[in-house]
Parts: sequence; structure tokens; C-alpha cells
Amino acid sequence: MLDIILLQHPASGIKLLEYRQDHTKISSKHADIFSGFMSAIQNISTELDIGTLILISTEGSEGHNCIIIPKIYVNVIILVDQEDPIDLWREQGHLIAEKFLEEFGNDYQPNIVSKFESFTSTIKALCSTHEFCE
Repeated sequence: MLDIILLQHPASGIKLLEYRQDHTKISSKHADIFSGFMSAIQNISTELDIGTLILISTEGSEGHNCIIIPKIYVNVIILVDQEDPIDLWREQGHLIAEKFLEEFGNDYQPNIVSKFESFTSTIKALCSTHEFCE
């Protein structure tokens, strides 16, 4: 089941939008920290030239997969239960990035995050196409 989807500006690491499910334990404060962490990890992997980070996983009864869709103009970060199909979420992430760039273009201003709130309805519609969202 989906916990959270974060849209992030790749160059600055700014969190553009947060889409969360009601059951998620991650607060907005934690989402900001998580977004910063993801930005730092992505920068390290780029600097070390070790490839593009696309997945982080945790194990255990509360295990999760963090699926990263890195694009030139927007990153989509999806946190889901470890049992969820990674390929489905990766496909959804690419679709979310595509729709975001169709709506806001490549030249959007990441500092005015309030203008991205309307994109929540697009994410909700995409989520409704399968049983892994509320």
C-alpha cells in the first residue's frame, strides 16, 4: 500500500508536492527530512559516478520500498510497503513525472510550491487505477 509520493525539484532538492495516504506514519516534517535525505543520497551517487539511485529498501514487518524516478526536471519518490509490486509503482512514477511536466513544463519556478497543489487530483486519479492506494 502506498504511504507517500514526493515530487522534488532535482537541481535544488526542493519538495514541490507531497501526496500522502491517511494511514501513513510519515508527517510533513518527516517528509521534508526524507526529501532532503533523498537529495543528499542522489548527489553522492552522482559525484561518485556510481550510477543513478532508483530503489532503497528496508526489511522487517514494517519493511518498505522507496522507488525513485529521477528525471531531468522532476524527481518522483514513492514510498510503498515491501509487498507492493515495484514495477507497477515505477510505471506510475514515470507517468506522474510525464503528467507533471505536461502541466507545468520544464521551466517552472520550484520556489512557489503552492502552485503545484492542484496536481494532487492528477496523482489521485492515477492512484485509483489499481488497488495499492486508498
